[in-house]
Amino acid sequence: MAGTKQRHPRTLVVGIGNPIMGDDGVGIHVLRHLRESTPPQADVEFKELSIGGIKLVEEILDYKTVFIIDSIESTAPGGSINEFSPEQFSNTYHEASPHDINFITALQLYKQLQRDRIPERIRIFTIGIQQQWVFNDQLTPPIQAAASHLSDSLTKQIEELMKKNSKPTR
Repeated sequence: MAGTKQRHPRTLVVGIGNPIMGDDGVGIHVLRHLRESTPPQADVEFKELSIGGIKLVEEILDYKTVFIIDSIESTAPGGSINEFSPEQFSNTYHEASPHDINFITALQLYKQLQRDRIPERIRIFTIGIQQQWVFNDQLTPPIQAAASHLSDSLTKQIEELMKKNSKPTR
């Protein structure tokens, strides 16, 4: 039917990175593990992406809960896991050319234009890496350990969401 909004699963998991650039692909490695460990009947969709800004916001529209997993360049030893809400990035909001704006700026724009399509809950998970410009589809041992730990944690969160979403409402 024309004009009918397509129904999305309630939960979206986004893995961001380049899977052939070593540790930069950790978001996609975590996502693939989650996809394998999540029952097929779960109301969860998985997307592997190598985008940001407006394109990333467009990918998350109309979901209720979104988990975004990405690497973040760090000077500290790799493997630290952090969890953020978009609000924690408010100091990164800047107006630039619409051809080159970051995720938080794009999210703020969409909140003004299409608030009803913005997910109720967005959580951003990062794993700190020391950038290596090497073609490799494997993670270094500390990043692999962090990826396994984050995968286990997110698997539990997804299971809790599935339980919560399967309870009948009165």
